[in-house]
Amino acid sequence: MLSAVFSGHRNFVIGAVFAILILSSLAFQVARRRSDRPWMYAALTASVAVEVSLTIFFPGGAGITGQCAINRRITEPFATEQGLLNLAMFLPVGLFGILAIRRLVPVIAGGVLLSLVTETIQATAAWVGRNCDSSDVQMNSLGALTGALLGWAILLLGKKSLAPWRDGLKVTAVVGGSLLLVTGTVWKLWITPLAVDATSLQIASSNEQRAAESALREAFGDRYRIAKVQLQPGTHGASDMLLITLDEGFAELSWPDQEQLMVSLESTSEPGPSSFPVKGSTAAPKDADGALAIATRYAKERFPWGLRGSEPTVHPVGDDAAFGWMVNWRSQADGVLMPMRLDIQVNRSGRISQLLTRKVDSPIQLPDRRVPEERAAAAAQKLYASAPQVQVGRGNLLAVRRGAEWRVQWLIPVTVAEDEVYPVYVDAESGRVDESATPEQGLAVEPEN
Repeated sequence: MLSAVFSGHRNFVIGAVFAILILSSLAFQVARRRSDRPWMYAALTASVAVEVSLTIFFPGGAGITGQCAINRRITEPFATEQGLLNLAMFLPVGLFGILAIRRLVPVIAGGVLLSLVTETIQATAAWVGRNCDSSDVQMNSLGALTGALLGWAILLLGKKSLAPWRDGLKVTAVVGGSLLLVTGTVWKLWITPLAVDATSLQIASSNEQRAAESALREAFGDRYRIAKVQLQPGTHGASDMLLITLDEGFAELSWPDQEQLMVSLESTSEPGPSSFPVKGSTAAPKDADGALAIATRYAKERFPWGLRGSEPTVHPVGDDAAFGWMVNWRSQADGVLMPMRLDIQVNRSGRISQLLTRKVDSPIQLPDRRVPEERAAAAAQKLYASAPQVQVGRGNLLAVRRGAEWRVQWLIPVTVAEDEVYPVYVDAESGRVDESATPEQGLAVEPEN
């Protein structure tokens, strides 16, 4: 994992190593004149320098400035790789802090303040390329506390003691209070806290691992090996998702309902060995009918429930079907498209390259439709009123489930700046844009009177 993180950052690694060695050497020289623990001060300096290098100076992507995520799930970071790494990064800060300073309160307070200042810089400095997250402060602080307690235990085993807990308390209060005042002012003026339900990918449990294996086995037998499974918590009322990394391709499985499975084995116009061969199909399809025959043979063997009560449609993928053909099984009721059952993409060699399945019963009763397409299109266009060029396409009526409730919604495609197409869902009963289906907007549009 670490090799993947540092891949392509050789210059940074070399520079950071030299900087850490220089700073720890200076700390050793200064401490040698004033203390009998120069190596511990050198190790503490190196630990802090590593933290600053990785969180402030490590080259990354574009972070979001002016915001900080406040994670409501305080237990989430304990099940994420990022959370555990944040804990591990601050453990040596607490450990060597105790072994060097021998004072518990300044070390623990210093670890918490170091993390708080780091996240504040990440939220305000665009060049950092990191996002501010309360989970990071939580795990950093726990790491510093754990390291400090470990250092304390080492001292006790060595029959050495800490300084009285009041030692250094005044200095800690003054320095800590000053830093809290500065960071509090920065937060008040420039940072907006955003409460969220989850912020990180979580390590999959054994039950989630088994569910991923079962879903892939149903779709493809034992052909593909799972390399990693992670849990992505859902937002805006959406289901959690199991993100499944395969040796060849990737997949997503809704959790815990296991209702929807999406698999991408190949996304190239040049068919390769990673796509799935359909038993009994040896000839490459020449047209849509050939692709339909292959997809139907595959569906009958693997997902026969998807064919019942549904009619297939076929359309080419890419110019001149360069990526093959997509076969969809859906049904309509009174002009409303019912929930998707199966989407199967057959590539030019006659193999399965993409798959989307959704095992869900169609709704028995749907709300009334009171909003015509013209009003839905106007609401969708209003959402992008500030864009210089907006074009609204033809809409489709869909039966969609929002939480435990079935709704009828217009799916309106909105083209912005000629090449960016955004799907906008407008409720066919109320005329409001569905925020949960368009979370990136964060807006609600009032229905037209």
